[in-house]
Amino acid sequence: MTLPEKTHHGRFTVCSYDRPEDPRAVIEQMSQGELIGNKGRGGIRVLSVNGRKMACRQYIHGGLFRAVTQDRFLSEKRALDEADILCYLLENSFPVVRPCFVVAEKKGLTKRLFLITSFIENAEDLLDVWQRASRMKRFRIIKRLAGLIRRLEMLGIFHPDLHINNILVMGTGELVFLDFDRAFRKATNADDMRKIFWRLDRYMEKHAKKGTIELDIKEKVLFLRVYQRLAGYDIISSMEKRQGTRGIRNRIGWFIESFLYGGK
Repeated sequence: MTLPEKTHHGRFTVCSYDRPEDPRAVIEQMSQGELIGNKGRGGIRVLSVNGRKMACRQYIHGGLFRAVTQDRFLSEKRALDEADILCYLLENSFPVVRPCFVVAEKKGLTKRLFLITSFIENAEDLLDVWQRASRMKRFRIIKRLAGLIRRLEMLGIFHPDLHINNILVMGTGELVFLDFDRAFRKATNADDMRKIFWRLDRYMEKHAKKGTIELDIKEKVLFLRVYQRLAGYDIISSMEKRQGTRGIRNRIGWFIESFLYGGK
């Protein structure tokens, strides 16, 4: 993997991963590009440098201390780690956006962090596509998604905060993953996958309660069966055995009925 080139521009430090666009032009565009506000905590800003579109995402803390820490970090590590994961996945032909720049803006003793990636043209959010897709198209999406999650497992990527609203659908039907913040490389195992699945489920329950997405039981079970067949172990039974100790549901089969997308 080629190490990024680091340059300094006033209070900004820029790590360049891709084509050598002028970092100063990129910094200027970071405050001028179109802001898409419904993407993540801080939204996505679309940059245009020398006719090339890029997507800029700012890192903002989550959790209980977000009101205190907000968008301040002690180092560039979080953004650099994500860019490294994206590079690794690209090298292994996994469909992700290409990292272009990591930008750190100095703010006193702390830094504001930004990840700038390629902008994917002619693609739609997975959740938007799902709402109008036919049954057969939904089945194809489910199979692709299950297969890609299995590939992540085989590549040794653990993503503790995987959301399907960070996935695009290309015109060809292929899926592209956008966000690997806080993901890291490790020898993944069944317990790691259970954690990923529980996180996916919790996220999709929120969508179900909002009424923004619906699936029937056949579609939910299809996802599990495809993943289980590819993985070669009984993930469904192992999740059911753990559900009582997690205190999430009391009845057997809850995982099948509410996994990933929530109930109707």
